[in-house]
Amino acid sequence: MARKTKEDSLRTRSSILDAAERVILERGISYATMSDIADAAGVSRGAVYGHFENKIELAIAMCERAFALAATPERKPALSALETLYQEGMYFLKLCGEPGSVQRVLQILYVQCDTNEDNLPLLEIRDRWEIQCRADTEKLIREAVASGELPEDIDVNLANLYLFSLFDGIYSTLFWANRVKQDRWQVAEALYRAGFVAFKTAQELRKKATG
Repeated sequence: MARKTKEDSLRTRSSILDAAERVILERGISYATMSDIADAAGVSRGAVYGHFENKIELAIAMCERAFALAATPERKPALSALETLYQEGMYFLKLCGEPGSVQRVLQILYVQCDTNEDNLPLLEIRDRWEIQCRADTEKLIREAVASGELPEDIDVNLANLYLFSLFDGIYSTLFWANRVKQDRWQVAEALYRAGFVAFKTAQELRKKATG
């Protein structure tokens, strides 16, 4: 029997992760089994267990692979903090809206991952993703304030929450509820641009004066 090469092993592992995304998205993490994933990948259960000790370990690897693809692109030196904030928002909107690993894994973590003790490692991955995203956005907001692109009295925490709500609303409307059938990206960009203008000027995002 021919000996498996490292490349063969990596291809098998990738196929298993691809299958895990499809199966877990369809059935949920609690109901998907290693056998289901093996069947979907076209490999034996032994092959799956040869790469992953259990379903949670497999799901963690699946998430790690997707989030590696979702890394923030390198910032262009010519872009200001506010321009970078806008460009990164559009980048992630497109990344999450296009069918692929990132979209599937985020749907699994936010929709198909029950809140129970078995799934704690996955819920922690989701929480770390949220925290990191919020921290990155907050850093850019504060930089935009320091450079005079945003008003000094803006409520940074509220402004940060506003941007995430804007993102979630556009994503849900266009790609979950599927209310727009054509030219979705043009609509998404128009909505995000309009929301971003409000973000820069809304009095509601300013700190309340005390006296």
